[in-house]
Amino acid sequence: MQTKITLKSKINKTLFLTFSLIALTTFEVKSQTVIYDSISKQKVALIDVRKTYERIIEKGYASIEMFEYLGFYYYNDKDFQKSKLYFDMLFKKYKLSQISQKSIDLYKTL
Repeated sequence: MQTKITLKSKINKTLFLTFSLIALTTFEVKSQTVIYDSISKQKVALIDVRKTYERIIEKGYASIEMFEYLGFYYYNDKDFQKSKLYFDMLFKKYKLSQISQKSIDLYKTL
């Protein structure tokens, strides 16, 4: 009897996860791309973190990690003006002791 309960609960969990995955992949998000995984042939959502962070910052919410990520992203992408913009925001909003040494060193080069 215990195996029937376990099997039934596993089936319910599997169905719930399957329907949840289907529901999540049907929502359209601006910074999300849905592709098929080549191995498991399932839909996979690729989220553009850069666009997501930029939208969050525009709404007035931000963190040190977001500014640093965007600064490094644009620096590596050779867009130094945008990189400096996000590092400027970082250094205006937060204390120097809160910012990573890597960000401080990179900001000095800009």
